[in-house]
Amino acid sequence: TLTGSLETANFKQSPDSLILVSDDLPNIYTIPVKDGAFSFSGRVVKPVVATLKEPGKKVVNKPIVLEKGTITFENGYPRGTPLNEAFYELSQQVKETLRANRENQEAIPEALSKLYRDYLTQHPDDPSAVIALMSARRYMKPDMMSELIALTSKSVQNDSHIDKIKL
Repeated sequence: TLTGSLETANFKQSPDSLILVSDDLPNIYTIPVKDGAFSFSGRVVKPVVATLKEPGKKVVNKPIVLEKGTITFENGYPRGTPLNEAFYELSQQVKETLRANRENQEAIPEALSKLYRDYLTQHPDDPSAVIALMSARRYMKPDMMSELIALTSKSVQNDSHIDKIKL
């Protein structure tokens, strides 16, 4: 089950519905939004990367891992299931690293590279590795991104989201 509100998922607009898309799902799902809240239930055979976005927008708003359990949104992050929680912890470490190195911008890529390397070493075959790599591309130089991608399994490396960030 995926639940949340437009506010907790940090959507800027107030659409009447949201779109749930994944290359690993047979359909594109429209999730109604009522009084600013949304809920979607379904079954997945294995965890998959999906995105939650506003209809008519090309920008991917919210990457999430669909997996067994209840997923809720908190401050824009999917929470409540093991892989979403693992990525949430990484994202908080990234924020803290950015804050700690505000005065030393040149140190940021190397400091973040270590965080992402540690995460990907622990989650080389998880769908959350795909989301971590999507996040890392904002901060990493091309050679660092190549090193991070190499830490993951072939299935992660062949994911369509990774194809878009390979250099």
